Amino acid sequence: MTAPAEKFERSTDLVGFVLIISPIVTVATPMDLEALHTGKPHCFIGVQFFNDALGVTPATPTAGTVVVTIRTINTTPNFEAPPSPTIDATAPKTVTWAANTLSALTTPSGIVGATHYRSVVTCNET
Repeated sequence: MTAPAEKFERSTDLVGFVLIISPIVTVATPMDLEALHTGKPHCFIGVQFFNDALGVTPATPTAGTVVVTIRTINTTPNFEAPPSPTIDATAPKTVTWAANTLSALTTPSGIVGATHYRSVVTCNET
């Protein structure tokens, strides 16, 4: 089951950029961050791992990946891979792309050493 957008923990339109923080879900749950701001096409996404459902205990997994796919105005209803779409869960990085994005899907696989995660997205105009 994919976690829906309306369950965002926080979505803030700040001066110059938008910050979206998803709810914390199990590492077995893909997260579809829908309703991104299409007018801010320079996007960044990262993941944060935890060993509890409240996000109190940070974790660094010892194995696994998270694959990011995006749905843009140009590719709706299909998803496509941004450049460098795979995040190594043992050394998380930020995936970045430039497109008028409607949603971003994070799909964890083989995560060991963490029970939960959340996605964090920022989008700006440049």
